[in-house]
Amino acid sequence: MPKITIIMPSLNVAKYIRACMESVLAQTIQDIEVLAIDAGSDDGTMEILQEYAAMDRRVRLIHSDRKSYGYQLNKGITLAQGKYIGIVETDDVIHPDMYEVLYQAAESRGTDYAKGVAEAFMETSIGEDIRHSIKVFPQESYDAGGGIVVLTPKKHPELVLADFYLWSGIYKKEFLQGIRLNESAGAAYQDIGFMLQVHSKAKQAVYLDRLVYRYRTDNTASSCQNRKAFRYLVQEYEYVEQLLQGKAKAWYSVCYCKLFRQTRERIFTMARSGVFWEEAVPDIYSLTIKMQKAIQDGVLTKEYMEESEWDEITSLLENPRQLYDAYGETFHNKLNIMRSLFEKVKDRRAVIFGCGNWGRFCHILLDKRKHGTVLAYCDNDAAKYQSMVQGVEVLGLPQAVRKYPDAQYVIAGKYHTGEMREQLNAMGIEDGQITEYTLGVDETLFLAEVTEAAEEIG
Repeated sequence: MPKITIIMPSLNVAKYIRACMESVLAQTIQDIEVLAIDAGSDDGTMEILQEYAAMDRRVRLIHSDRKSYGYQLNKGITLAQGKYIGIVETDDVIHPDMYEVLYQAAESRGTDYAKGVAEAFMETSIGEDIRHSIKVFPQESYDAGGGIVVLTPKKHPELVLADFYLWSGIYKKEFLQGIRLNESAGAAYQDIGFMLQVHSKAKQAVYLDRLVYRYRTDNTASSCQNRKAFRYLVQEYEYVEQLLQGKAKAWYSVCYCKLFRQTRERIFTMARSGVFWEEAVPDIYSLTIKMQKAIQDGVLTKEYMEESEWDEITSLLENPRQLYDAYGETFHNKLNIMRSLFEKVKDRRAVIFGCGNWGRFCHILLDKRKHGTVLAYCDNDAAKYQSMVQGVEVLGLPQAVRKYPDAQYVIAGKYHTGEMREQLNAMGIEDGQITEYTLGVDETLFLAEVTEAAEEIG
C-alpha cells in the first residue's frame, strides 16, 4: 500500500502539465501512487501523460468517460490504494516536500486530514513569478502554537469560510469513504460540497503554517472564467442544500454566506468583461432567490459578514445590475489608475522606489506595456542594495539619482509615500518626475486580459 495516492484530474492542460507532473514526481516522499485521470484531452495532454506513465511506474493513466471534475475525483478516490489521498490541479505546482510534511503531521496526530498554506502565482516574462500566500491558518482564536493548529472541524462551521481549497492537504482514505463530490458537468465549484462534508464530519484535523502548494491564477481557460459559471454555482448549491439537511443552523449560515461571496466574485468577473451576460440572468435569479429565502429564514445574517458585504447583498437582491455597474466602475477606476501611470511614464525609463510586492507588480505592468521600461529599483533598506529583483538591480536612493537623474521615479508602497516623495525632492527629483503606484498586488490584475488591457491603454 503506498503512503499517498495523488489524484490529478486533467482536461486540455498541455501548456502546464509537464511542470505540474514534474513537481509531483519530485516529492521527497517516494512511496506515492499517481492517478492521472484525463477526461478526453485533445490538445496533447494525453500524449504527455502517456510519456510519464511509460517512464515512471508510480503513474497510472486513467480515462474518464465524462467531462466532470467531480466524477473524475470520485473515480480516483474509489481506485486509490494509498493510506492518504491528495489532489493536485494539473495547471498548478507543489513544493518538493509537500506530501512528506503533511504525511508526518497526519500520522503523528492521527488526524482525518492535514493541510498547509497555498500560494497564488502568475507567470511573467520578467523571469520571476508574482505571488502571494493565502494563509488559511493559523488564527489566534485557535491558539496556534509553533505554527500548528489541531482542532475538531465538525465543531467549527466557520471553517467553511476560511478553508476552501481541497488541494492544499491530504485526507485519510478511510475518512473519505461515504464522501463524494457532485458529478455535475464541468470543473467549477464541485469542491464546495466536498469541503462541507469534510468539515462537518472530521473529528480531528491539523493545519500547518507551512507553504506547500502553488496555484495558478493566470489560466484564462479556467472554468471559473466561463460564462457558464453561474450555472455551475446553481448546480453545486442544489447539492449543498441536500448535504445541509439536518445540520445545525450555523452550517446553513456559513454556506449561504459563501454562496453570496462566490456569486459576488462571478459578477465582478462579468463586470470585468464589460458585458452583462444576459444568458446568465435565470441562474443569477435562482441564486438571489436562495439568498433571499435564507435571509427570511434567519439563516443568512450579518454574523459572518462584513458591513460592506451586507450593503452589497442588499444591492444584489434589489437588482443584480446595480452590483454589476458598481463593480464595473471599480474595475474601470483601476484601469484609469494604470492609464495615469502609463501617461506619466510615457516614453521615459523608470526607477521604482520600493522593491516589495507592490513594486514588483508595478514592474510587471510597466514591462507588459513596453519591455525594458524599468531601469532599476531603489530602496531604503541597505540590505537589499546590489541585489537583483526581476532582472534589474536594487540601488540606494542617492546612487539611483546619480545614475538615473532623468528617469521617472515611481513610488510603490503602501506606507510612507509622503516621506518617500520628500526624499526624492531633497535629492533634486522634481514632482513632475514622480508618480505613485497605488494598485497594490490586486487579484483582478493577475489575469491576462487586464494586462492586455494595459497594453491597449499604453
